[in-house]
Amino acid sequence: MSPKHLRVLVALVLVVLLAGCSAAGSIEMTAVGDDDDLATEASRPLPSDPDDEDRVLIRNAVENGAATTNDTRPPVDADGKPFAVDDRYYDLSVDSVDQHTEVTVSLEIDYNGTTDGSAVAYEDLSSADRSLVDQLLPSETDHRNDGYDMGVTQRYDDSEVESSVLLSGEYEALEYGGEQYPIRADSRDVTVTTYRYTAQEVASSSGEYADSIRDRYLFTLSGLSDAERDVVQEATSDRYYAESSNDDAFESVLNRFFEHDAVVRNEYRGEWIVRYEGEIYWAELDYEGF
Repeated sequence: MSPKHLRVLVALVLVVLLAGCSAAGSIEMTAVGDDDDLATEASRPLPSDPDDEDRVLIRNAVENGAATTNDTRPPVDADGKPFAVDDRYYDLSVDSVDQHTEVTVSLEIDYNGTTDGSAVAYEDLSSADRSLVDQLLPSETDHRNDGYDMGVTQRYDDSEVESSVLLSGEYEALEYGGEQYPIRADSRDVTVTTYRYTAQEVASSSGEYADSIRDRYLFTLSGLSDAERDVVQEATSDRYYAESSNDDAFESVLNRFFEHDAVVRNEYRGEWIVRYEGEIYWAELDYEGF
């Protein structure tokens, strides 16, 4: 089973302190002086890895008009910006066409624990079991917790469930690289949906796509107050952060953008194309705190 279907269940506890992460909102404006710049900002690139499943799925949809995949949720967001594929631009749509039941197998491991239970050698596992273990060993970190440290999941079909050694219930440890590791395996049924992705070309070149974006979304930001202009000026040179929801200048600028159609927008953020002082910008606004 592909690593695409793996999901972390039990993660190592990490505390990450990020400066500025508490901002209530922000705005960044990037100059898009030519068609290529604008088309790049207004589209999504394919994943760079040729074997990436999302890349393969999108390419198949583009080359064949449609492509299907099985997953517990749509793997590619069809509501986002178009994808750039070989200098052409494509919108994706997705439909659910079928459903079936598979088994999700979860495996947890204790990197520094001990057990008197029976152990199974890695080499004696089924191919699906080994694919699951490969996500946990060799360990990529020296950090150890009491109890089980990490866990992953993977979908098994009926034949993989039948041949699984981990699901036999006979083993409490795994022999790997001369070491024994306590393990715990479990399974549950999940509903798997067959998704059909359809690709529709929206532009055959960056110039054509940029023209369509400008015609549909471009507006002019003018008549700003001094406080609004300070926000926008900082946004064009770096990024402006609204440190609290009491930032009246940022909220005023935000409302100016809300008066116009965004290229993409949800309840937390949006992206617009705007002309300011004769220059065209791609504007990214975050406003979760407002």
